Amino acid sequence: MISPSIQQQRAKILEEIGRIDSMIRGHLSQQTLHRKSSSGSASYGPYHILQRHENGTNNCQRISTEELEFITQAVQGHARFQELTRRYAELTEQLTWDQQSAQVKKNSSASGGSLPANVRVFKTALR
Repeated sequence: MISPSIQQQRAKILEEIGRIDSMIRGHLSQQTLHRKSSSGSASYGPYHILQRHENGTNNCQRISTEELEFITQAVQGHARFQELTRRYAELTEQLTWDQQSAQVKKNSSASGGSLPANVRVFKTALR
């Protein structure tokens, strides 16, 4: 029997995934540049950087202040998607094991507690 609570959790996860409107893979960080000169030192920034892996290479690009909020939400959207799919996979695996356990119990009780007919037991001869 399929556990209704697991099925409900899976359905809620799929609904939540459907509500994610934007996604960008990557990581946002800030960069501040420091420059020393004869008149002292100066700091420039902070600059916002989107870093991600594309086609086997590390890609970094500066994000303007105008784009920052949208890009931040999109990066968070992807992180949420990753978390939801990880949780969905865990629940599905648990459901699979539960179904397998129920099938084994069904088979063993039907045959009087012995192994199912399609399982062969090999005994090794002691010499």
